[in-house]
Amino acid sequence: MMPHKTKVNFLSHIALVIFLFIAVLPMSCSAPEKRLEKERLTIFYRSQFKLGREIKALRLKHPIKISQKQVMNHLFSLHYEELTLLGKKRYVFSSNDVLEITPLITKALNRMKPNKVLYYEVDTSKGTTAGTILQAQGKIHWQFDTINGVSFDNSSFPGRKTSTWRLLPRNGQSFNKPSSMIGNEQQHNWIIANLDLPAKSKRGLKRHSPKNISSNSSPALVDKQPRSSSVNQNELKKRLWFLKELRNKKLIDDGEYKRKRKALLDQFL
Repeated sequence: MMPHKTKVNFLSHIALVIFLFIAVLPMSCSAPEKRLEKERLTIFYRSQFKLGREIKALRLKHPIKISQKQVMNHLFSLHYEELTLLGKKRYVFSSNDVLEITPLITKALNRMKPNKVLYYEVDTSKGTTAGTILQAQGKIHWQFDTINGVSFDNSSFPGRKTSTWRLLPRNGQSFNKPSSMIGNEQQHNWIIANLDLPAKSKRGLKRHSPKNISSNSSPALVDKQPRSSSVNQNELKKRLWFLKELRNKKLIDDGEYKRKRKALLDQFL
């Protein structure tokens, strides 16, 4: 017969093995996120319950039954503004971006499972534009983490820098306003809209096929072209001065300052 002390140790080891097995089982059973990468676009599904509390609280209505024409109109219509001294209002996606990513985005939205959201990354010449797409209460949600490599930080806590960009709602679009104990605060990186926007984007009407698209057709690229050497130098001085002011006021760190300064010099020189 097994001694009492040996029996206790044996049962303890059995209990430990069972605990470890139960703890590891969900990890082994859960399938890894499948990433689809095609040229400059990466997309994959994320679990709603692994994201922030705002998304966890939403009643998702997935899959999203939306056409390529509707998706293209949304992508063409999304705008943002740079919150800087020389900041401009720009399109989130260039015409090339929209024509390239619309088919895959549409297909992914139509196949989305009820408890999943779609996350995407688009590599642009300026940096990565990334965000989440979902549908709740009959509205399609466009939440952006980064635009052209610049991340969004909507924090108002002391010592934390705020964002240097925000989205610009157009006709049929509005900022998301999650309910909280301190009231409804607009989220400037989060646009909601009906699947059918009230107006068609003029950009979309002008560009029906890649034949009309050239490397110089993007508004962002056209705006960059200097008209003369004197204008070029003056603009460079202004932007370098403003960039230095941002660093002095600790709105950007040294690493970001060096990257943006190099980008300006490469652009104008």
